[in-house]
Amino acid sequence: MTGGAAWRRVSSECPSQCAGDSILDDQTAPPDPDRAPDGLREQLSATIAAAVRIGRAHIALARAELGEIADEGKRVGILAGIALGLLFFAGLLLPIGLTLFLGEWLFGSIGWGLLLGLELAIGGAVVLVLAALYVPGQRIATQLMVALIVGIVVAVVLAVDLPHRAFTSLGTSILPSMDPGPRPLVVGLAAGLIVGALVGIVVGLLRRLGAGGTIGAAIALAILGLIIGAVVAIDFSVAVAVALGLAVALALWPALVGIDTYRRGLDIDGLKKRFYPRLTIETTKETIEWVRKQRPLGPKS
Repeated sequence: MTGGAAWRRVSSECPSQCAGDSILDDQTAPPDPDRAPDGLREQLSATIAAAVRIGRAHIALARAELGEIADEGKRVGILAGIALGLLFFAGLLLPIGLTLFLGEWLFGSIGWGLLLGLELAIGGAVVLVLAALYVPGQRIATQLMVALIVGIVVAVVLAVDLPHRAFTSLGTSILPSMDPGPRPLVVGLAAGLIVGALVGIVVGLLRRLGAGGTIGAAIALAILGLIIGAVVAIDFSVAVAVALGLAVALALWPALVGIDTYRRGLDIDGLKKRFYPRLTIETTKETIEWVRKQRPLGPKS
């Protein structure tokens, strides 16, 4: 709002003082030419009253103009907030949309982009937290290389279709009467169950987990074997095989880093030293001791 508009707004609120008449004139009665001049006291009172009216008019004008400025500030703030919100949305949309686009473009489905992007975000967060706790970067890089090697092996094995062919051949030999369609899957489930259970028993015996621990390990690895057997029994395309290998690598990396950190432990003493102001405290103690020696205490009472 301009100054003229604000003045018009004030003038509408105080027409007698702001809309044409002089603010120093006495508005209570018209001037009388035959009237004797006022005394000093009356003139002083009239001057004070005029000054008060001028002050009130300026205050009203300031209020009107400041109100308009506040309205303009609200408008600018709202528009700026919307603009920042849109920029934040764009910042989120770009990585999310790019991940989904790459999943569709490279692997034929946006679901792969969602899965791989989620694994990358969660795994990266876990690794960064461990790095913040001063886990050596060499150990993190080593586990990354191990995860990538495992992922490459999985991708190659699935791409050349070795498990599916093996289960198909084995199913033809031991289940000749079954429908050829689900036969590789059934054989894969059975093989995964048996191999997982046997591995669990061996792990329990080697680690001396006892009867309960060995049975629990066998059941857990048998369930894991069922899942793996079901997955590898499917005939995958090359793109899907690569996507599965990458998914395995991204899931395995933070898991390996976490297991390695759990086994080696964190350097708690090193963390304390990094966040403990040792030098400042020792210097302060030395200063206090020096002051005491320079100014010894008086005799005890």
